[in-house]
Amino acid sequence: MALSVFLRDKNPDVVKAWERFFGRQANLDIGEGDPLQLDLSAVVTPGNSFGIMDAGFAQELNVRSNGLFEGRIRKLIEDKYAGELPVGTAEVIKSGLDNPQFIVVSPTVRVPPERLSSANVNTYLATRAAFRAIASFIRKERQEGRESPIESVALVGMGTGLGKIPPVIAAFQMYEAYCQVVLGHKPNFATIESAAAHDQELRKSRYM
Repeated sequence: MALSVFLRDKNPDVVKAWERFFGRQANLDIGEGDPLQLDLSAVVTPGNSFGIMDAGFAQELNVRSNGLFEGRIRKLIEDKYAGELPVGTAEVIKSGLDNPQFIVVSPTVRVPPERLSSANVNTYLATRAAFRAIASFIRKERQEGRESPIESVALVGMGTGLGKIPPVIAAFQMYEAYCQVVLGHKPNFATIESAAAHDQELRKSRYM
């Protein structure tokens, strides 16, 4: 997938963890800071399954729209998902802004009070869903004979804010999702044993 990916977070521990796993990749830029300061096609916003944008990066993004994003996102979730966008599912919507032009909504928790831990794979599921939603959007645009308006995307540390997932665990899970969707390194889950082994690998805390 031809896509420039920017990893930006205000937490230096998240940035260090990204550098540890991602290393040097083509079309990938890692740095500390605010992704909303970049000139981008899209940003991925983590959050909860109900589109309540009252904390973290989701809140920052909603403030940028003068509070309009939350209402639009909650209506989309209500109309298309009966009010709840599951973790592992993502949607691409037009922002109505010049920068970024698109928002990728990909929840990392079901409800705001939930606290992630290294014992789950929510960061992996959310990041994978975000990249797959972008890939599907780009593919559809090309099938209809248009150049995709999404050429670049920024992600923050998925689940590392209110979710409290350790940065190194989040970075590893984000890297696994990136390798699968962006780099095309699809795992072979020929048996349930192989799928279970992959799941256990994502949950390990040995990197800490």
